[in-house]
Amino acid sequence: MAAEVWTNPSAPASVLRDPPAGVVEFLLGDGAWQGRLSAVLRNSALPMSVLAMLAARAKGQSRAVISRHALGAVTDVPRLIAAAPAITAAELGKAVEGLRYGWEHRQDPGAAQATLAKMLRAFTTSSNIRCRTLAAEALPLIVGPRHRYTQGEVSATKLIADPEVAVLVALARNRHMRVLPESQEGLAVRRALLGHSEPRVRAAARRAGLHVLDSHIFAALSAADGRPVPVDPAASGVELADPLDDPAPSVRVTAIAGGIPEQDGARWARVLADPSSQVRKAAATHGYFTPSFVWAGLAEDTDPGVRAAVAHSRWAPAELQRRLLSDADPKVATAAEARDPLSLPVRVRPGLPSDGEIMLPVSFTHDQQLRRLDLTAVTLTLTQQHELAIAARADTRARAEARARVIARLGTSRAADWVAHRWERWCDVFAVPAPAHSMIGLERRLAAPFVGVATADDRVIGALALFDAVLGLAAAPGFAMPDHWFEHRSDVLHTSAKEQNEQEAADLVLLTGPWEQVLLPVQVTENTVYGPRTPAARHLLTTAARLPRARLDSLLTARISIDDQRWRSARREAVDAVAGLHDHVYAAHFLFWDAVTVAELAAWQRPTDPLLADALWAAGAVVLYGEQMSAATVETLTSPCTAAGLSL
Repeated sequence: MAAEVWTNPSAPASVLRDPPAGVVEFLLGDGAWQGRLSAVLRNSALPMSVLAMLAARAKGQSRAVISRHALGAVTDVPRLIAAAPAITAAELGKAVEGLRYGWEHRQDPGAAQATLAKMLRAFTTSSNIRCRTLAAEALPLIVGPRHRYTQGEVSATKLIADPEVAVLVALARNRHMRVLPESQEGLAVRRALLGHSEPRVRAAARRAGLHVLDSHIFAALSAADGRPVPVDPAASGVELADPLDDPAPSVRVTAIAGGIPEQDGARWARVLADPSSQVRKAAATHGYFTPSFVWAGLAEDTDPGVRAAVAHSRWAPAELQRRLLSDADPKVATAAEARDPLSLPVRVRPGLPSDGEIMLPVSFTHDQQLRRLDLTAVTLTLTQQHELAIAARADTRARAEARARVIARLGTSRAADWVAHRWERWCDVFAVPAPAHSMIGLERRLAAPFVGVATADDRVIGALALFDAVLGLAAAPGFAMPDHWFEHRSDVLHTSAKEQNEQEAADLVLLTGPWEQVLLPVQVTENTVYGPRTPAARHLLTTAARLPRARLDSLLTARISIDDQRWRSARREAVDAVAGLHDHVYAAHFLFWDAVTVAELAAWQRPTDPLLADALWAAGAVVLYGEQMSAATVETLTSPCTAAGLSL
């Protein structure tokens, strides 16, 4: 509440002039977001010294608030000068352009011109270095002995005489410098910046490309087209000595940033032999054109900072970065590991429960109805599948019509894409034929499993009853969109909370009816769906999903080296064991697709190598039912994960 005093115009001037440190800290912090800082700035009695102090210390949101306040009233030039530390060159340039050509100029050209002249004069003649720096970087430039305040232009010829280095650096960065005329005055300004005694000025001029004239560009284009060069650009005298000859490392760096041709081996050799590590680092950080012999030399540089730059570089050869993984300097090795794709820890993105482990079976959603549906699908028996077929045949025609309406409602939404992705897996799990010609287009992909349903046997009809339940639940209002691992957010298919109409409610009942009648209530939980050791399997697969790529490579290599016949024999035994005493015939297939998801997460690519998923499936099967397998089978199935250092 103490900050309220500085919003009161009638507060004593002695109080307003000296705000306590706690008030200043609040105004520049939370007060900027709560509107208190804006209220203080609107106080007409606030001393300019306080505004200048706030502007000098402001960052982030508070800086933006002060800048908007000052530029919102450009006619109050003293306030602009006081707030100059919080104003950026882009913001000042936008305000000037508004006075020259914008709404203010169209409303009252005379008043806008007067304000413009007053503002430019104040900024260019101010004793405040920040004001002159803003003027040099933001304002339109001309050449000549005088500023043209009323036209909103300042003279580069006069600004170049400023004794402050910061002003000259800002002038070199001014975008209008590139379009100065190639007259004697314009070339003199360029030469003064490019040949200045201060390295910061020379480096800024080089980085801004002031040594490149329009005549250079026209000459290059003419030569490329085979036309005669109209003007010799060398006659201008702007081009100085090779920047690699400059005594300042920051200027020599501009030669690399500007681009040394890869074929220019002599200049690259000079870069490699440069005594300054700053220049050698630049060869790595700006290394698009860096030749291979330079990369090899940089990777063996005696300065660990240069080697770390190679490890960080997006342009460095991968074999050099892998070599730096074993560098004696820990910073270099860490940098190489951060860039090496085989060493990257992988983010786990699918919807995870509160304990941070992957849900089994993987549903990519927290929707409770779909979770129950997945649990019943994993533990489905042949007897239950036959009962589902009987229930589904009771009202085949009505269900087909409801299915068509639901597919039309899903359309091409993200939910429809998710359902189609599930069909790919479930058609494999339940061996449901899906004609290839029906898989073109999203709506056809949704309807593909149901093609030929009229002549299907009980096994297929029972499985399709579960497919129908997925469609019904996915189209239900309020269904939580699945959070796929390759997406960055979850969504809701229906954002409004309005009630279902009668048709939608009837479709939901028709499509989910057989499933609810036969398989509910659910007899298992997420911790028992694959048996009593399901939590151990969850932990194993979650750990595998976070493995670095180097360990995944070891796992895949070990799996490839196993004899195919021996692996198939061990796999058949594991499939029978996963079915368990209750004959959950599809459990092994669902576990495999869970392993596919984990493999995609671990490799961070989709699709990924099926052998990687097969190895993870085998390890999960052993964790779940290893005591029912022979010792030779357990050894075969666990050897890939053991080679990768996964403890089972």
